[in-house]
Amino acid sequence: MDPRSVWRDYLPLLRRYWPIVVTVAVVASLFMAAQIAAGPRTYTGAELGVAGSAATGEPRATPEARAAANPTPSAVATPAATDAPPETAAPTEEPPPPPTPAPTRRPTAPPPPPPPPPPNPGGLGIGGRVTTGSGAGYGGVCVTIGPPIRCATTTAANGTYYISLDSAPTGLAWDVRFLVGGVVRVERLGVVVSGPTTINAIIP
Repeated sequence: MDPRSVWRDYLPLLRRYWPIVVTVAVVASLFMAAQIAAGPRTYTGAELGVAGSAATGEPRATPEARAAANPTPSAVATPAATDAPPETAAPTEEPPPPPTPAPTRRPTAPPPPPPPPPPNPGGLGIGGRVTTGSGAGYGGVCVTIGPPIRCATTTAANGTYYISLDSAPTGLAWDVRFLVGGVVRVERLGVVVSGPTTINAIIP
């Protein structure tokens, strides 16, 4: 096909529609220039017909929904304040008093033996006086006859003592000892008692 014949065939059409083509090209150029000058545009969800945030994609609550979710203080029903009955204090029971401890009995020293009876001048017995080196009476001295196991008597405050042997036969020999603090300080061994017998002792 000859290109010249084609050009001759389409030339009348080109001349007929040339103004329209030029107008469309100019409008398209202006629209593109305006788009380039405005820069990139971010379409919101409202323009696209979607309710919600375009950045997060979360649905946006409508005013009616917000009003239903957050009612006004007047719309919220407040419970009526009821007068609570006054609390009555429960009676407190007083604790019972602690038991009174029983008084402890302190050990008491055994009572001293009774003072020796006065010597019987005609009886069978041993008596006398125990003194210190200065001649003062020595009280509280233990006097034993026989083995020094127990005190037959103790000297009085003035140092005197007496042991009755009326129930014993006459003529027996006795070992007389004087103890202070459990220690024998003076002893008289083999004393024959046939009547009233006097034995004095000096404890320094």
